[in-house]
Amino acid sequence: MTKFLKYTAIAAAMAAIAPAAFADTPTTKGGLTIKSDDGRFEATVGGRIHFDGTALNVDDNTIGTNENGGFYFRRVFITLKGKAFGWMYNIDEDISNTSKDAPTISKQAGAGAGFNDVWIGKSFGDTTVYVGQRKPFRSLDELASNNDTVFMERNVLSANGILGGRDYTDGVFVKYTANNLWIGASGYSQTKVGKGNTEGLGGNVRVAYAPINSEGALLHIGASYTVDQFDLIASNPGYGNPTAGYATSLGKSGIGFNVFSGFTTNANTAKVNTLTVEAMGVIGPVFLQGEYGSAKYKRDGDAKDGQKVNAFSATASWFITGESRPYKAADATYGAAKINGVDGAVEVAVRYDNIKNKDTDAKVSAVTVGANYYFNPNVRFMVDYAFANAEGATNVVVGESTKPKALMARAQFAF
Repeated sequence: MTKFLKYTAIAAAMAAIAPAAFADTPTTKGGLTIKSDDGRFEATVGGRIHFDGTALNVDDNTIGTNENGGFYFRRVFITLKGKAFGWMYNIDEDISNTSKDAPTISKQAGAGAGFNDVWIGKSFGDTTVYVGQRKPFRSLDELASNNDTVFMERNVLSANGILGGRDYTDGVFVKYTANNLWIGASGYSQTKVGKGNTEGLGGNVRVAYAPINSEGALLHIGASYTVDQFDLIASNPGYGNPTAGYATSLGKSGIGFNVFSGFTTNANTAKVNTLTVEAMGVIGPVFLQGEYGSAKYKRDGDAKDGQKVNAFSATASWFITGESRPYKAADATYGAAKINGVDGAVEVAVRYDNIKNKDTDAKVSAVTVGANYYFNPNVRFMVDYAFANAEGATNVVVGESTKPKALMARAQFAF
């Protein structure tokens, strides 16, 4: 509450002084935007509320994981962003208590600080440079806004899966966007706000192209390659021992299974090389998305070649009311559909996820079906049902398989 009051006071002060300082008129689409007449200064106050309910069910072959469900705030964001003298800034603060870290395949929810995208940026023509904290340019679903994702949980090619909870990082990020071509590169430390300094480093590059990009018709293809190095000293803060797996639902504890649970001893350094490829299409009211990834885990000094984890995901959705998902060229990903009628929009969807350790045969697969009702451009209601199968992963009885299920619902307000 203290943080909320602080940011509200800041927003009110900005709203009070901006018209006098810039001689302009504030505008609103739920949030508040103040822009100077000459366009050189701009400030926006926004946010989002994601209020979730979950019902989790596991069988007797699941160990070490409970069925914590119920209602809770998944996200409560206060967002301040704008520009001045050609420079941009963005501050996303999550003031909820349940979404201050990535899903629980590698750590408990609620650990760490509530900062998400916090950066200073500058554009040079078609190229933009960001300094601060944001997500490296990796998979398609990982970069999509959680206000726009088809399902409540991202697919297995995200920090919810093969990236092992590593979402936001601190570093330098550069992207180029022109003529439906998108190129991005990141250099970062293996940490984020609230996790402390670390010697671990990482870097990646992503390239995407949309040869077809018009209203109701889209074809997008892309690929990314990431090299992450981790300091495995036991007391090392930041993102320490890397993992990979899948969580069917975050919940308050979640149902998470690792197919790679980290290196057995905390010594030396380790590298993870991750390749992803992606494709996305829109044909009228139909949305299609497919992603594949492969990650190689190797600790320095080990005689063995390490372990390899492969993952893939396929999504299909259909707007019964005729809308189409738009293309977000700035991030080379998808956005939320623009509602055609006064009665809102209805979307139904299905997704298949699979992740497997090629060396240990540990694997997790999941099918998710869902329905979304877009009441208006600010309000969305979501219902998802996920059922999974896990074998050889953490939290599974040795020699057995387990079939967890999760029913999830969300009320979302974004402004």
